[in-house]
Amino acid sequence: MYFSRFLVLILCLTICWTHLFAQAQPGRKGRSQILDDSTKQVYGPKSSRYYYENDVFLNKLTYHTIDTVIRDFHRFTYVQRSLNTLQDLGNIGTSSRQIFYQAPEIIGATSGFQSYDVIWDSEPILNYDTKSPYTKMYVILGGKGRSMTRASFSRNINPRWNFGFNFRALLVDKQVQRQSKGDRHVKGTYYDFYTAFQSKDSSYRVFANFRRNKLEEDEYGGIRVDSTNEDFEFKDYFYENVQPNLQNAMSGDLRMNFHLFHQYEIGKALQIYNIFDRYRQGVRFTDLPPEEYFYDYIEIDNDTTDDKSKFKYTRTEVGIKGNLLKLFYNGYYAIRDYSMTMSPDTVSISTSGVESYLGGRISLRLDSLGEVTGWGELQNNGNYRIDGRIRTKWFEASLKQAQYSVPLLMQSYRGSHDVWNNDFDNTNVTQVNGYLHYSSRAFSISPGFTFTRMGNYVFFKQVDYVQEDYGTSQTVLPTQTSGEQVIASPELKFSLRFYDHITFSSQTIYTKVLKNTDEAIQIPDLFINAQLAYDNIFFKDNLDMQIGVDFHYKSDYYALGYDVPVQQFYVQQSFVTPSFPLVDIFFNARIKKGRIFFKYNNLIQLITKQGYMPTPGYPGQRNIIDFGFDWSFYD
Repeated sequence: MYFSRFLVLILCLTICWTHLFAQAQPGRKGRSQILDDSTKQVYGPKSSRYYYENDVFLNKLTYHTIDTVIRDFHRFTYVQRSLNTLQDLGNIGTSSRQIFYQAPEIIGATSGFQSYDVIWDSEPILNYDTKSPYTKMYVILGGKGRSMTRASFSRNINPRWNFGFNFRALLVDKQVQRQSKGDRHVKGTYYDFYTAFQSKDSSYRVFANFRRNKLEEDEYGGIRVDSTNEDFEFKDYFYENVQPNLQNAMSGDLRMNFHLFHQYEIGKALQIYNIFDRYRQGVRFTDLPPEEYFYDYIEIDNDTTDDKSKFKYTRTEVGIKGNLLKLFYNGYYAIRDYSMTMSPDTVSISTSGVESYLGGRISLRLDSLGEVTGWGELQNNGNYRIDGRIRTKWFEASLKQAQYSVPLLMQSYRGSHDVWNNDFDNTNVTQVNGYLHYSSRAFSISPGFTFTRMGNYVFFKQVDYVQEDYGTSQTVLPTQTSGEQVIASPELKFSLRFYDHITFSSQTIYTKVLKNTDEAIQIPDLFINAQLAYDNIFFKDNLDMQIGVDFHYKSDYYALGYDVPVQQFYVQQSFVTPSFPLVDIFFNARIKKGRIFFKYNNLIQLITKQGYMPTPGYPGQRNIIDFGFDWSFYD
């Protein structure tokens, strides 16, 4: 906590010093304020542009202006930003997973601790070209002590060299048995530093950044409810006096990554490049003293639980790329050195390895007609990935086929309350997705379809019998299916605008699990998002506003349970999560350089006094008011 406050102070002082320094030099070319003949300041969202490193890699550099759009500005939580495709533990920043299966990006070794991936990957680093120092403050003041803060700063040292940093704080109070203000459920501190440089003729470019995120979550293990009571009803889960299962348990996730990308351009048809990444993830679970009644098994009988896991890798990629008329090509070789260590007590258990990859990308750009892209990669152990995509104005389609390694956590683990040692085969997947698009000024529709087939799928599953293969009483264990999973998901996206200012939009996904060996896949049959909103601009373009209602619905299904010590969601078939309509009312507005929003969450609970449960035992977001704003400075 003290480190976070110190870091905020340093960031604020740096921003203030930079602005004062720029304003104190009126004769400098890069001074922060340039006035035109009418003494009107010309700096603004269009003078500070940003771009993505990946666009530079693909030789299609595109500059974007600062986002001042108010549409959906109120969607600030990770679940809402994912369009409700995440399942979490009911509060901002808690462990989460994707409801719909997604093929992994990495086909090699991974840690398996991925319940906080969405926080780590939520916002890619933006590289700026600023004509003046650019600063953005984004503050969320959620009800009942749920707050988020983001500070961004960037400036050009000279026209070819930019530097910047981002800071994000996540301070979220408990929803269950909150004692007072500051009784935290989640605490998170993220920061990064980045720089981009290019030579005078742009033949050499380099991007470098360092990122760090530390997150701590109070693990209360869900709530206790006496379901044996004959008068028990589902709404009993939302009384204020419910009791948590755990009192002193805590999960931690610390991640750091250093990234370097640089390239030398011999010509448009040939560039040589190198990408280097050094990544580290530390995971920790503590409980003092352990609540023994809660755990199904005790492997290490100590007065305190203190399980630690550390995963790290270094990846180096070298390759060539270039453009041949409208065709972009790329070929590369990469080597990746990884290790994972578990330290549940005085004895450490470790595994390590070296992976090598051959791969390449192509992209055929057909001007305004569309683009066809492909990516292939082969690992030395036989794992592979093939990605293909076509995008046009009228339709888009993609194909993913891959074989990837089972996460290390699922292969072997030993902690205070879990132990296993497996030899699972690599998982394979085929996923096909496509949409048709029609759009006019007042109407748009996009029917789509996703088909997924998986083999050797590995997942966590709850069983109600002793696992003889393990010789323990554990009830949640990693399992590999003996057959296939086949999933079909037709989808419809629809938008209608009428009376010039009113918009209705919706997304509906129907999912049918055609083959489900070992009941490995649990997905709601029906998934709906919808919004009805009014937007307009007033006072000579000085006030841009949007007001409306968000709606979300999932049909009844066996939502995955959550195993606290290993931060894993698992398949269970003892608790059906009832369907529940989520209704939020919001107001967004932009006034000059600032945006604000007000939002009332979960209107239905205000009326019925009954909430919802995204994960068994974990109450969802209660009815509450949130407020937030951001403000950008260009001088």
